[in-house]
Amino acid sequence: MRLLKRTASALRSGSGKTDDTERRDSDAAASGEAVRMAGPREGRSARCARKARARLGAAFSLVLAGTLAIGLCGGSPATIAALAAEGGAAASAAAAGAAVNDTPKEEVVYARLSAAGAVDNVYVVNVLKPNAPGTVVDYGPYTAVQNLTDASGIEQQGDAVSVDVAEDSLSYQGDLGAAALPWDVSVTYELDGKRVDATDLGGASGKLAIIVTTKKDASVDPAFFDNYLLQITVPFVSDQVKEVATEDGQIALAGSNTQVTFTGMPGKDGTFRVEAQVSGFTMSGITFAVVPFSMGIETPDTTELVSGFRQLGDGVGELKAGADGLASGASDLAAGVGQVAGGVDGLAAGAGQLVGGANELTGGAQGVAAGAQGLAEGAAGLSGGLGAYQNGLLAQAQAQQDQAEDIDTLQQELQVAIGTYTFTYQAVYQTLIDAQVPPDQAKQQALVADAVRAAAQGIGAVVQRIGTASGSLGAADALKGAASGLGSGADPQSLMGGAAALSSGASSLASGASQLAAGAGALASGTSELASGANQAASGAGQLSAGAGQLSSGARQLADGTGTLYEEVQGIPAKVQEEIDAMMADYDKSDFKPVSYASAKNTNVSLVQFVMSTDPIEAPSHEEPAVEEPEQGIWDRLLALFGLA
Repeated sequence: MRLLKRTASALRSGSGKTDDTERRDSDAAASGEAVRMAGPREGRSARCARKARARLGAAFSLVLAGTLAIGLCGGSPATIAALAAEGGAAASAAAAGAAVNDTPKEEVVYARLSAAGAVDNVYVVNVLKPNAPGTVVDYGPYTAVQNLTDASGIEQQGDAVSVDVAEDSLSYQGDLGAAALPWDVSVTYELDGKRVDATDLGGASGKLAIIVTTKKDASVDPAFFDNYLLQITVPFVSDQVKEVATEDGQIALAGSNTQVTFTGMPGKDGTFRVEAQVSGFTMSGITFAVVPFSMGIETPDTTELVSGFRQLGDGVGELKAGADGLASGASDLAAGVGQVAGGVDGLAAGAGQLVGGANELTGGAQGVAAGAQGLAEGAAGLSGGLGAYQNGLLAQAQAQQDQAEDIDTLQQELQVAIGTYTFTYQAVYQTLIDAQVPPDQAKQQALVADAVRAAAQGIGAVVQRIGTASGSLGAADALKGAASGLGSGADPQSLMGGAAALSSGASSLASGASQLAAGAGALASGTSELASGANQAASGAGQLSAGAGQLSSGARQLADGTGTLYEEVQGIPAKVQEEIDAMMADYDKSDFKPVSYASAKNTNVSLVQFVMSTDPIEAPSHEEPAVEEPEQGIWDRLLALFGLA
């Protein structure tokens, strides 16, 4: 009865509306023809009764609530019939279960998480905004519902929730229990580098690290994960922390708290870490405010950027031309260095041959020196020998001359022998003639006569002696001639002088040949150094040639690379524009249409927000032992009664 009186009083106090509000309620009410035909008093009673019925509907059936409302607000039986009809129509609509709810509405999803991030409880505050007062059927798999606007009742059948909206809007809460959220949240804690449970952190001190991880829950409509922005706030009591540090968020002071705020982008998993030195740690809980991503991003003017990339393309083109020239020059250099290397190799080979020739020259010069020395010694011996030989010839000539008989004497003896022969022959011949021997025979006989023969032998002996003497004299003359000329009829003194000059020249030749040998040795040593240097030069030229080849190859690769780069750069302006458009598309959520978290049957949702928070971390409680008060006497009680104790 007291409830009915309070309800009536509330209705009377709430009925003091402006005429516009009453007119709107009257126009929007579906009271039926009987109510519309009633007078002003009946209209006011009907409106009052409708509100009373809405408030009483939670405790009574709609028909009984309507009857009680009429009793409280007054009215005729027609009004009671109209309200009963309205209630029956609303009940029938709720029971039938409309396919969708197109009434404009908003949803705020509240979630309580454990300190580790597990879902403990989720409930949705639904804000219904119909175009006109009346009954609205909303949807959601709620375990319980509660009207947050007024005391009117709410009916629930399955996932259909029926509620009368008498004003511009009505809010009611629907509980979902541990329902899944679009984000799988995990919170871990480390104290001094060791993993600890949140239950062990209350009142702890040390180096604390809090790691918050958010991932997509594939069991929930991805529209929320892909289009919503998370703002995660980790609150620290400023007196309990110092050296707060993070690389992932922003640190700010908020009254007596130090807050660390992280931002999770739409469609992205996230890991966020904050560290602090804590003492007597407590925390009110980590909060997650999740709203549709909305940024006023204007498409940037990329003209200057694209122009810069075009200039880059032109620069790369010039670089390509330079690289091609470098490759061509490097190729020519490699060819020239190859020729130089070939020439140096030839120089090294010639230097080797020169060393061999110098060594042979040294040997030959040493042989010439030795031969010249022998020639000098032989010439000296020749000069002495010529003198001795000449003296010997002269001595032999003198001996031959001394042995020869006097030719004149021998000639005289020959004349005598001839005369003796002639006289003897004539005498024998005359004798024979006288003996009348024929002349011819006489001549023959005369010739063979002993006397004639003896005389002839005398002549022969003298002639022989003359021949011997002539031979000795000829030999002596020949020896003298040989001694005088020694071949060519030269003067013996000139010949000995020539031999002496030959000996002197041979000595000079030997000296010069020795110097030549020494110089040839020095030449051989120098050519050895030349050959060594030429070999080193050949080796260096080979390395230079190899390096030039590598340079040429590298320059060609550079030219090819710059060519490829040039081709790629040509498409950069278009690619940059595409990337900008793609990046803008990632953050352009202008085409996002909110969807209901509670049920897909709610089709006209203008806004859905999420508010999540973890359980607080509190310091362990220390209960003070109860102090027994002494028992009060009558006087103490009297003083306390009058506030004088």
